[in-house]
Amino acid sequence: MARGKSTKLKPFQKLLTIMQTGKPVTIEEIEKTLGDEIYMYRLSTYMWHIKTQANGVVKAIKDGRKVTAYQITNASVVKDYMKRVGVDANAFKPGSTQKKQSVAKLADLKAKPVKAKAPKKTVAKKTAPKEVPTLDASDDDLEINEIVAEVRQAIAE
Repeated sequence: MARGKSTKLKPFQKLLTIMQTGKPVTIEEIEKTLGDEIYMYRLSTYMWHIKTQANGVVKAIKDGRKVTAYQITNASVVKDYMKRVGVDANAFKPGSTQKKQSVAKLADLKAKPVKAKAPKKTVAKKTAPKEVPTLDASDDDLEINEIVAEVRQAIAE
């Protein structure tokens, strides 16, 4: 059973369509162009996919510690990848699809508030103290006392 190529683009492939020229693309441009189609918080994951699946070399352009733009430095290799997998950058129109909304809102669920019940009060039961058995002085105790006395005397000598 032969598998045909899917016409649906993966998020990193959508990102490749705007980055394939090799010019730096700012985060704001990416969000404006693809903000409705990709999750912006996963941008670093998409860059990782570009590196591992499309063999792209991605350069992060920073302002201090903050990344402000990304640039593909080997655009020809990335274009070859896009041809090989059948991604046509000219056919892709940003904004034609929207990302899935996975978060359900309370109003969507038609939920009704529930009153919380007060916890039941428990009463501690008083118990009578246990009796402790008393020991009677027996012959065993006398023998132990004699042994202890002998050990003390041996230590003293």
